[in-house]
Amino acid sequence: MEAVEYRSVIKFLYLKGQNSTAEKCPNYSAVTHWVRKFKSGFLSVMDEHREGRPPSVLTEKNVSTVEKLIMQDRRITVKQLAFETKISIGSVETILHDHLNLNKVSA
Repeated sequence: MEAVEYRSVIKFLYLKGQNSTAEKCPNYSAVTHWVRKFKSGFLSVMDEHREGRPPSVLTEKNVSTVEKLIMQDRRITVKQLAFETKISIGSVETILHDHLNLNKVSA
């Protein structure tokens, strides 16, 4: 079950004034957390928007930036690309292999 579905069940049981026991269920602290939220008047089961790091750096802008850098210097390394674009090495490798269809060529 998804987290939103669990929250919906917790909300339903809370509003009915019932307790529930099940084999596959969230841990006790998660249930008490959501019951407290429902008691305080928060009745949405969806997650609130959080500030912070964007969910993905695999944007069209980053893909085109990596592609331009490669076209300028075909011998540029993954580490150099990561440093210049401020993207992790793993994300640069994903862009190279999955988005630009480039493979490592041995000398």
